[in-house]
Amino acid sequence: MVTLVFNRFLSNLGLGIATTVFVCSTLAEPSEIDIQKSEEQIENKKTDGTQHLNVASPEYWLEKMALAFSEETYAGTFTYIRGKEFNTMRIVHDASGDTVRESILKLNGQKIDIRRWQDEIICYHDINDPGDLRHHVLLGPFSQSFTALISESSHFYHTALHGEDRIADRRAIRLSIQPVNADRFGYLLWLDYQTGLLLQSHLVERGRVKEVFAFSDIDFMPDTQLLMTAIDPDQTVSHRLADDFIDQNTKPSFKVKWLPDGFKVVRQSGNRLHFSDGIVTFSVFLEAQRGLPNLATEVEGRTIVTRALGQSKGQVTIIGGLPVTTAQRLAESVEPILY
Repeated sequence: MVTLVFNRFLSNLGLGIATTVFVCSTLAEPSEIDIQKSEEQIENKKTDGTQHLNVASPEYWLEKMALAFSEETYAGTFTYIRGKEFNTMRIVHDASGDTVRESILKLNGQKIDIRRWQDEIICYHDINDPGDLRHHVLLGPFSQSFTALISESSHFYHTALHGEDRIADRRAIRLSIQPVNADRFGYLLWLDYQTGLLLQSHLVERGRVKEVFAFSDIDFMPDTQLLMTAIDPDQTVSHRLADDFIDQNTKPSFKVKWLPDGFKVVRQSGNRLHFSDGIVTFSVFLEAQRGLPNLATEVEGRTIVTRALGQSKGQVTIIGGLPVTTAQRLAESVEPILY
């Protein structure tokens, strides 16, 4: 899933970006009947002879979550909260055919309708009130890239199960993904017990919740043909989005000399680089603007650090799910490239 949250502060900086975007019980082991369907799905995926996962392990539930994204059909309503931003979205996710289709409609504020066909993502805006069209989709727990990259980052995080809960009137498993070091944030995930689908997530920094994504209702037997209404091209303006894209034809004019362990470039377009370790994401931008003050702060739950790149080379901006001290070190490591 892909969500958008518009940020006026970033527009004032000239970045024109929107981000995407998201207790205590004893450990309960799943019963044989409840997990039979998921065991069969995971076993069918393992055609290379790898060992079957223990149903009481975090790895089992992470793989179940990955399968749910590509194999489950559902419709529902979820909220995304970050700082003072509160957005409600309606989603229809159809995995019944050969190609996964998805529709996400923003229900409050400016009307935005996001359509996905497999890897192609198009964002539709109301022609009478389109708002800011200059935005990107960053990775998160509701992105298809999240489940693909998470297994590569296991040694940078501690994962653990923390019993059961109830989300959107459904039985859920609670999973903690916490960083080994303090240079990044962690997640709390609530997965649907029957299907493994992500029902709720919290982005967490040292116990403090910074972002929340949560379903309020969900239906796993929807009429997708009825719910996924047609787009009227005469009443909308549209543009493409990218969830995981590297433009090989445009090279950045800067380099980032230091990165926290495990992070790599997952999307690149000119002087905009997007990094992820499979769990947490951040972006590095170089803008031609000059004269803006150096900044290190949090705006509506998102870390923002800016600094001048010496000799009037422009302004470096770091934005994303990182502690301020980590983002400052990143900004200080950025250097111009002389081709």
